Amino acid sequence: MSSIAFLYASEGTGHKAAAENLKEWFLKSDPKNSAICLDVLEVLPFWLRGTVSKGYLLIARHAPWIWGRFYWGSDKPSVQASLFNLIHSLLCSIYLPRIEEIVSSFGAEAVVFTHYFGASLFAERDSLKIPVFYVNTDFITHRFQRSSLFSASFAASAAALEQYRIDGIDNVFNTGIPVSKKYSCPISKKTAREHLGLDQTKMTVLVTGGGIGAGPVVEATNSLAQEKNIQILVICGNNLSLFKKLSSKYRGNENIRIMSFVDNMPEYYSASDLAVMKPGGLSLSEALSVKLPLLLMEPIPGQEQLNMDLLCSNNAARRLKNCRMTAKETIELLENSLAIESIKEGIEKFSRPCAAEEILEIIKNHK
Repeated sequence: MSSIAFLYASEGTGHKAAAENLKEWFLKSDPKNSAICLDVLEVLPFWLRGTVSKGYLLIARHAPWIWGRFYWGSDKPSVQASLFNLIHSLLCSIYLPRIEEIVSSFGAEAVVFTHYFGASLFAERDSLKIPVFYVNTDFITHRFQRSSLFSASFAASAAALEQYRIDGIDNVFNTGIPVSKKYSCPISKKTAREHLGLDQTKMTVLVTGGGIGAGPVVEATNSLAQEKNIQILVICGNNLSLFKKLSSKYRGNENIRIMSFVDNMPEYYSASDLAVMKPGGLSLSEALSVKLPLLLMEPIPGQEQLNMDLLCSNNAARRLKNCRMTAKETIELLENSLAIESIKEGIEKFSRPCAAEEILEIIKNHK
C-alpha cells in the first residue's frame, strides 16, 4: 500500500494534527509513498463550514457546558442522538460524493479518518471499494466513533478497547494517538533550553490551552507569575485575543514568554519541568511521549473530562484543584520527588511516541 488519504474535520486542532502526523510518518517510511490530508468540511458551502468549525471554537472557549450537554446526550440512544444522526446524514449526502471524487482522483488505496464526520457513512457507502480505517484522538471513545464498518479502528487505551469489545467490535487495536515523528527521539532538557535561550537553572513550567487556547490559561499564568524563581512558557494557540491580553500584561517580564502558535512544540515540552495544560487527547499524547509531568486544567466537558479522569485515575497526571493556586500546586508537586517518580511510572502506560508507525504497519498489512 503506497497511497493513502488521511481525512479529518477542522473542529479544534487535534484531528488535523493526527492526520498530518500519520501522513508525516507514512511519507518518511518510503520515498515512493504518496498521501493527501483533506478537511472534509472544506467541501461544504462556506457559510456551513464556518458554522461547524467556528461554532465549536466559540462553545469550547465561552460555553463549554453546551458541548458537554451534546456529548453526554448523544453518547447513548436518545432523541438528541437521533436528531444529530439525521443532520449528519443530510450533511454527508452533500459532501461525501465530492470527497469520494477527490479520493478517487488521487488514487488512494486506503482512507484513514481521524474524525467521525462522515467516517462510518463513507465506509457504509463503499463506493470506492477500498479499506476505510478510523483513528481515535482521545483516550476514551464516543459511540459515534465506534463502528464495525471500518476495516480496523485504533484506540488509545485499554479502557477504550473495552468499549469496542462491549459493542461487539473486535477489529480494533490499542496503539495510542499518533504524534509527530519528532517525539520518537526527543532532545534533552539541556539542549532544548539552549535552543530556546532559557535559563538552565530555573524551574520551568509550560502553560497551554491546546491549539484553540481554551481553559483558565490567564488564571494559571497570573498565579505562576507571582513566583520570581519560575520560568513560564505560555502558548496561546490560535486564540489571538488571549495572546494579546497576556502579551500586553506581561510585556517586559523576562520570566514569562507569551507565544501564539508555535511549530517547535517538542522543544517546549522537552525544556519544561511540568506542564499545566488542557486535557485534549493530541496535546496530552505529545506531552506523555516525552514523559512530562502534568497538572491538568479544568476540561471541556465530554472527551476532555474523560481523558483527565482516565489519566489521573492511573496516576499518569494530576488534576489542578484551583487554577488561582497554580503556583502553589506546581511547586508542591515538583518539590516532591517521590510523587514525580510515581507519575512518570504512570505515564509509561500511555506514552506511545511511535503510535503512528504502529497504526500504519497494521494498515499496510491489512488484507
